[in-house]
Amino acid sequence: EQRHFLPLSLQPGTEESQQREQEFRDAEVRNQFFLDMVLRHADLPTSQEALSKATGKERSWASDHHMDKVKSTFKSLARDWSEEGALERKQAYDPIINGFIKHLSASSSPPPRLVVPGAGVGRLALELCSKGYAVQGNEFSLQMLLPSDFILNGGCSPDQAFEVYPYLTETTNVRSYKDLVKPVMVPDVDPVRLLIADVAEDEEGEAQVSSRLPDFSMAAGEFVSIYNSEQERGRWDGVASCFFLDTAPIVVEYLQTIHSMLKDGGLLINFGPLLWHFSTSPMRPGETQESYNRRLSSLDQRYLESIDFSYEDVKHVMDRVGFDIIEESSGHKAYYTANPNSLKKNEYDCVYFVAKKRQGSQ
Repeated sequence: EQRHFLPLSLQPGTEESQQREQEFRDAEVRNQFFLDMVLRHADLPTSQEALSKATGKERSWASDHHMDKVKSTFKSLARDWSEEGALERKQAYDPIINGFIKHLSASSSPPPRLVVPGAGVGRLALELCSKGYAVQGNEFSLQMLLPSDFILNGGCSPDQAFEVYPYLTETTNVRSYKDLVKPVMVPDVDPVRLLIADVAEDEEGEAQVSSRLPDFSMAAGEFVSIYNSEQERGRWDGVASCFFLDTAPIVVEYLQTIHSMLKDGGLLINFGPLLWHFSTSPMRPGETQESYNRRLSSLDQRYLESIDFSYEDVKHVMDRVGFDIIEESSGHKAYYTANPNSLKKNEYDCVYFVAKKRQGSQ
């Protein structure tokens, strides 16, 4: 039989296969333990509490869509809150942070107000706040919001770090199964100590926080619905866009919203590719718009409305909306939530630019 050619760890019933299965089960339990601590911090039922209340037909599996979101969250935790994510943060976050330091001093009083849309689990927003800016992160995904709340609001620290296994469910381009059950410790920094640079310790070793309180918040909800409103018009000094613009079905709407929310002279600093998350299959030869819509009727309507712009197209739109690009470069290499041990990593050639809202533009 072919199974005799397999490693012992893949042959059912062997001691090696039982050991391998146990390693995966232990990693699954630790991932769930982290999620349960996140839920408890948010005063929501943990997995065990939910199971104890639901019996028989009341029990249901999460959808593949929501499970994929949780997988993405674990990878984002590794990117934002582990030592292993330091390279990706340096590639993508440092240019944005340095751009604001260069073009918008944080020394004014009150400090400049920034928004970080698509903030994920919150590290970029926190890093900008630690530089002296007043920052609001914005995130739509509940799967991202709950862990960010847990980490940013004292649920854990490097002294009470959690083991998570962000690549546990990967099955392709695996060098060794041991890479999948290798833990990543989160968080790698204490958010409070990062924000309050002058934390001191008393004689008993307890942290004593200074009177300098940072202005940091998170806004839950869809970006356009929150910021394309009269109460947000002209309230912000800057927007930090990191791997964000291409999440728009139609980027024109994002750029109009950013233009509206910025003060005259306000900055949009962007770093990322143009993957266009709502891109879908093109129309077939001879296909009508009606038949095309019918063929893709199971998709979110935004896939049918999406437009895939080139970067030159985006720059044209920015000019028409009312932005002047004052700094620009391309070819910046960056990964995004890549497994460092995988046989395949997607490396993006990213665009970086600083755009200023034109004075008097509407």
